[in-house]
Amino acid sequence: MASHEIALHSVLSADERSEIAELEATSTILQLVTRLTGMRFAGIAKFTEKDWIVCSVCDPTHLGIEAGNTLELEITLCSELRRNPKALFIPKISGDHRYSDRHVVKQYGLESYAGAPIFLPDGRLFGALCALDSRSILFEDPDLEETLVLFAKLIGCIFFTNLAAEQTPTSPCQAT
Repeated sequence: MASHEIALHSVLSADERSEIAELEATSTILQLVTRLTGMRFAGIAKFTEKDWIVCSVCDPTHLGIEAGNTLELEITLCSELRRNPKALFIPKISGDHRYSDRHVVKQYGLESYAGAPIFLPDGRLFGALCALDSRSILFEDPDLEETLVLFAKLIGCIFFTNLAAEQTPTSPCQAT
């Protein structure tokens, strides 16, 4: 261990180190999702019975969706993952009547969507890993779906590990 790591290790509690590691890991995954999809927004959201709660975002273009935001689940594109928990890719939302009239699409000027459900290792559906853009995006990489699903699985494992260590959810993005 480097001397600065030893110093931090002695100053920070195990919970603090765990939270920092979770933040770094999820931020890195979101950056990778934007690079792999070519989209300018990526986020992690938790589902409740009625709400979609934003846990973390990578939003260099300032789409306007921020960590802590809550939307009614049914108006989001991610709600489709609750009905059919499989990866979903919509390259041109305006051309698909199933999605083009949704309030969230109009509110944020969305034109493309990629999402995968996040499951915790115990099988519970936690929420979604999603990417959004105001531009139409062609999803040409044949490995993109599998990669997004693997990232969602990794996020589920990260959250589950930290939840198991804490046993007391304190953030709205922690599983209950």
